[in-house]
Amino acid sequence: AFQAPRSTTSFIRTQQIYAAPAEKVHVLPTESEVTQAVHQLVESCAKQAISKRGHFALAIPGGSVLKVLSSLDPSDDWVSKTTLCFVNHKCVDITDESSAIEAQARAKFLDRWGLTDIISLNGSSDGKKEADDYESKMKALPESKLPRDEDGFPVFDLSLVGVGDDGHIGSLYPNRDEIDIVDGPWVTAAFQKDPPSISLTLPVMQRAQTTVISAAGQSVKYPNGKAGAMRLAIADEAVTPKDFPASALRESAIWILDEA
Repeated sequence: AFQAPRSTTSFIRTQQIYAAPAEKVHVLPTESEVTQAVHQLVESCAKQAISKRGHFALAIPGGSVLKVLSSLDPSDDWVSKTTLCFVNHKCVDITDESSAIEAQARAKFLDRWGLTDIISLNGSSDGKKEADDYESKMKALPESKLPRDEDGFPVFDLSLVGVGDDGHIGSLYPNRDEIDIVDGPWVTAAFQKDPPSISLTLPVMQRAQTTVISAAGQSVKYPNGKAGAMRLAIADEAVTPKDFPASALRESAIWILDEA
């Protein structure tokens, strides 16, 4: 069974070029086993955090992670002691199921779980204001809900991060200024697409007690799967976070992949 790790993570500057591959890589036979492994980590991290301080801080993205979580049936009452933030989110009406991660997550599992402590966007298309306001909402959370480290950054108990085939994580895309943030805000606006998005910044993603990146199966968006992207993110010695952002989580994340 997958258990929440107890060690802290190291922090990685975007200028580094990696000489060593990731160590915490698990390749499982099937997509369903990847899903089950993620479920086990969610529950393990939740129970460990609640046992330690009485609360669980969880960050989730959209995309395939929502499908993974949609089949999770919480085995304990950790949901009532959970605060949920979004790793990234489009700046759209948060009730729009066609594009809003929150609306999609509510429909797929949050409402069924009964999770109500959700840090939401305002629902406008103003990327800068949405990012600033989202950070303010996060900073308003007491440390009992969202701990901070010695540098003042938030430390999620668990951050589930999605990766695109171009290496983007959250809404941090290759060769854009947002990936260069190492000492600045918790949340940034990302203008790669229209409407813009907000995204947790790299130092926030890196500081989570546990970061999980999972990839399995195929989808309409990724008909050939993500095997090539995962290889670059995990093991390619030439890529940098600037040209392949997922590699910035090489040392801090747990990678769970299927054999496809």
